[in-house]
Amino acid sequence: MTKLADATAERIADHFVNYLFAEYPGDRHVRRVASWVGLIVLGIEKLMGHRYVPHTRQLRFDYAGRSFRAKYNHKAGPRGGIDIGETLAGRGSSEGLTICSITNLQEAASFYDDPARVFGNSK
Repeated sequence: MTKLADATAERIADHFVNYLFAEYPGDRHVRRVASWVGLIVLGIEKLMGHRYVPHTRQLRFDYAGRSFRAKYNHKAGPRGGIDIGETLAGRGSSEGLTICSITNLQEAASFYDDPARVFGNSK
């Protein structure tokens, strides 16, 4: 995703919101997470201590020697949400454990405030 290599957090969030709207037009459950994406992007940057470059169509990042991704999950919470889960090494980037599910704006704000808490490293 070289076009986002030097992008601001706002541009990265905008890119992923646009992707969600294009990929899932008219899906209210997907649309409701749009207001959370910026907080999640900023939380990831805060966690990493520097700007990061997302990969493919998911928010992927490395932390503490492990790889993670944030992606939409229709089954997270009663109306869907965003899961942050570990990505295991190997072909196809198989999924490991879900570290947390963000199912509302307050949970997104909490992730932004202290993203390390999700990984057991609270400030």
